[in-house]
Amino acid sequence: MKTAERVLATSDIHGQNTKFLKLLEKAEYNPARDLLVVCGDIVDRGTENLDCIATCKELVSQGAVVTKGNHELFLEEVLTAMITDEDWRNKPVVNVWSRRNGGTKTIEEIMDLPKSRLLEILMFIKDLRPYFTVGDYIFSHAGADTSKPIEQNTENDLLWMNDNFPYCSAYPGKVMIFGHTPTWQLYNVKPTRKNAKIWYDNVNKDKLCVDCGGVFGGKLAAIELPAYREFYV
Repeated sequence: MKTAERVLATSDIHGQNTKFLKLLEKAEYNPARDLLVVCGDIVDRGTENLDCIATCKELVSQGAVVTKGNHELFLEEVLTAMITDEDWRNKPVVNVWSRRNGGTKTIEEIMDLPKSRLLEILMFIKDLRPYFTVGDYIFSHAGADTSKPIEQNTENDLLWMNDNFPYCSAYPGKVMIFGHTPTWQLYNVKPTRKNAKIWYDNVNKDKLCVDCGGVFGGKLAAIELPAYREFYV
């Protein structure tokens, strides 16, 4: 991994490629100088899902890191079905993804692609790591089961948030950066969308959430480390 002057972290882009690019521009992201970490959920709910995948692939080729989110897990399962099973539309995961988890637009974007293109996307998604560490920071989509070492966490631990996670201390000497849950839903935050901000665990001092609910009427956010400068679009 390259040595970076600063780390930029964001999360939960959710098919908002235009907004994502504006965020990177606002933060003056430079792949030659900075390390970008995207904490999952690059697809679904928004309308530019293939564009988001293409952008993230290009960013990864330049040195960025994208961790897997639960929406990438849905995409991985559905892509596998689309490639291997002609009856993929009747798979339970397709119903769960499209009706309950905002996958309808993503399915519309990928359903007529040739299998070679589907396989290309699948390989990219399968290669996403469940968590990433650099310096004093641990990045994952939805936190972790902090009762065990980070490397012993399962994919389920890292992609779906345990209800106790925001209230528990994390790992000594480390700060966990995550997304998955819009910050106005976390404790000690007054419900707000329009004015959503990055959430800091002011009790344990070892966690922060960068999902400000951009696809739900909030904002797409990024944080610069170690300076803790915040960027919003």
